[in-house]
Amino acid sequence: MTRKLAVAAVAAFAVAVVPAHAASSKTVAVKNNAFSPTSVNIKKGDKVVWKWTQGGVNHNVTPAKGGAGSATTSKKGFTYTKTFTKAGTFSYVCTLHSNMKVTVKVR
Repeated sequence: MTRKLAVAAVAAFAVAVVPAHAASSKTVAVKNNAFSPTSVNIKKGDKVVWKWTQGGVNHNVTPAKGGAGSATTSKKGFTYTKTFTKAGTFSYVCTLHSNMKVTVKVR
């Protein structure tokens, strides 16, 4: 009986410490008045990091349907990170430049 209990305890511990999906991240460059790439595929729990790779022109990252997004800045090296917890397709824009769009597909 003690052996069965020990095996069950080890099995429960192994399940508890192994995550189903280790979160990862994808980077979207903010440069030349464009997002690059313009489409990102991730899993639930993953992050998207928008990184300003050039300075001098103000940009922001805002959900196309409205809501909170990044600050507006022209600072090279600035980043905005969003963790996606729900599956779906999400569109983001720069509200200062209508041509700047990116789609995040979460599965």
